Amino acid sequence: MDLSVNKLVHINQVVDDFEGAAAFYADVFGAQEYWRGYDADQRRDASLFVVGDLCIELFAPVDAHSLLGASLAKFGNSWHSFEWQVPDLDEARAALEERNIRVTTYRPGEFLMVHPGDCHGMLLELCPLEMDGDPRIGPDWAPDTWRTEHPLGVTGLHGLSVAVRDLPAATAWLTGLVAGAEVVHSGPRDEVDADVARVRVADHVVELVAPRSAEGPVATYIQRFGQRLRSIEIGVVDADRARRHLEAKGLRIVDGSRTGAFAVAEEDNWGVRWEFAEQPAR
Repeated sequence: MDLSVNKLVHINQVVDDFEGAAAFYADVFGAQEYWRGYDADQRRDASLFVVGDLCIELFAPVDAHSLLGASLAKFGNSWHSFEWQVPDLDEARAALEERNIRVTTYRPGEFLMVHPGDCHGMLLELCPLEMDGDPRIGPDWAPDTWRTEHPLGVTGLHGLSVAVRDLPAATAWLTGLVAGAEVVHSGPRDEVDADVARVRVADHVVELVAPRSAEGPVATYIQRFGQRLRSIEIGVVDADRARRHLEAKGLRIVDGSRTGAFAVAEEDNWGVRWEFAEQPAR
């Protein structure tokens, strides 16, 4: 049984200052928050917001005595996971069990999370539900507001990039897990001394990137964080205009992971790498 995936729901980030991070994303990226709450079992505050068609969930653990708290203590502000919507959670769990993928958190009918050690560093959250209040599923949803009215000029999510050690194995694992997943491009990425495979999963692209040596930025990232989500790439109308907006907010701009892309320094962006480009990678 393969895993059926409807769409990417959101990408999860762990932060140590809930209000500070939420205010930052609203100010810089025009983030539209549509939900926030506290989970007593996971001992964390959370917030869901959209920037164009992209949704981010902020996790802010209240102590170090939870999985999220331990992650924050070990890695600091950083990416955590990403969530796929699935048609049936029980069937999804069965597909995972067939492949001996451990489920670390399971709430029947609501969501589950997997062990990244069984998934080439991909910490997946699976959920059969729509998020309450998600503006993207409403009849009046208009993501073009970020394209036409916000100075960043967001056109949409180009994809998310996961740093892995063994590219052939990770590619085979992902395409063998998800029904309909296919490699749309593979080849060298000289800018980061790595090789990549871009895999289309439902409505988005998961880029797997593996270092070719122990010296490049992807290798350095794996040495610090292990295999895991490394970056996201956002499409913009005009790269120069987007750069000027970000610099006007006091953010440092650094080289992107490929020709035509640039990034905000992670230290200025709550520990995570957002990259920007006018056109998606081919």
